[in-house]
Amino acid sequence: MYNTILFDVDDTLLDFKAGELLCLKQTITALKVPYTPVLEARYLAINAGLWEAYEAGQIRREQIFTRRFTQLFREFHIDADGLAAEKRYHHLLDQQAIVLPHVAATLEALRDCRLYVVSNGVEAVQHARLTKAGLIDFFADIFVSDVIGAPKPTMAFFDYVIKRIPHFDPRRTLIVGDSLTSDIQGGRNAKIDSVWFNPHLVPNRTAITPVYQLSEFAALTTLVAGTR
Repeated sequence: MYNTILFDVDDTLLDFKAGELLCLKQTITALKVPYTPVLEARYLAINAGLWEAYEAGQIRREQIFTRRFTQLFREFHIDADGLAAEKRYHHLLDQQAIVLPHVAATLEALRDCRLYVVSNGVEAVQHARLTKAGLIDFFADIFVSDVIGAPKPTMAFFDYVIKRIPHFDPRRTLIVGDSLTSDIQGGRNAKIDSVWFNPHLVPNRTAITPVYQLSEFAALTTLVAGTR
């Protein structure tokens, strides 16, 4: 049934969380500031809130990067330049390309399908990270919000994608991602079946319901084969 698969990048193909925490610690410790679990948790909460606001169309993407460290430093009374910290952090983060388990083998097994990337990010960065990870050649194209000018889950994002995939058929298309509000809601908006990649079995406390849920990335091969 499915011949076209759209993949999110961070925490779907690449282990963003591991890279994020490593780069955050390096950024904070470079400022001679103690890196504590409380500070880490607060940064993650601030960052998540800003990304949710961006996906909801409430702020522009660049406002995430101008606000998150500035707000963190203000709350913790840290005498440091938030924008300079963001620049250092972003430079470190852009180089992270940790592939999640079974991703490469699964993409290889799905080569009969048309594979695409759909990401809320920066095109050059995601292209470089996927290249470094050895995954870039699996994908027919990469669609990124900074080029499109709109984020997942908006229809503006998916309209752009749909127009650029030859012979696009929503009934034969699947979107795979870790975010309910971005990937799964985007699939619902575009009337595309969705797979919520949920390796840690996080409870779904939203009204957003995926068509499928997988805790093992390799199980995607069986899922796709079973629909043919």
